[in-house]
Amino acid sequence: MDIFRTDPYISRKLFMNLVKKDFGQTISHKQVIRARALAALMNSRSEDQQYNLLESYAEVLKKTNPGSTVKMMTEMVGEVRKFKRFYVCFDACKKGWKAGCRPLIGLDGCHIKMKYPGVLLSVVGIDANNGMFPIAYAVIEIENRET
Repeated sequence: MDIFRTDPYISRKLFMNLVKKDFGQTISHKQVIRARALAALMNSRSEDQQYNLLESYAEVLKKTNPGSTVKMMTEMVGEVRKFKRFYVCFDACKKGWKAGCRPLIGLDGCHIKMKYPGVLLSVVGIDANNGMFPIAYAVIEIENRET
């Protein structure tokens, strides 16, 4: 499962060789296909479980980082709570940007193309060494004015 989580597109031959090396067993192509399908199912279940932990993660962030801004938005779809957005701006990053960075920020987005699509947004500043200084990040469902 860990191999497929790391590289879900690993070749059959490479996976067969890894199994032979690690366990001393020779497996067939069909066994590799079944293992890949089972690992994909197990990994997708873990994604569901991770999204269910986001609310408690937000609470831990708020408790352990006083002054930080952590916002999470969900919506109810029937009986199921559905994740919409998650925003984090640590207090240390806010203060660091105000104290030592140029008054310029950049915003960039990256599309998440997995089981749960979305957009990962990051806000960065420029520090005294012309390096990127992280200010905040967010995971949103779609890039538009509302989000």
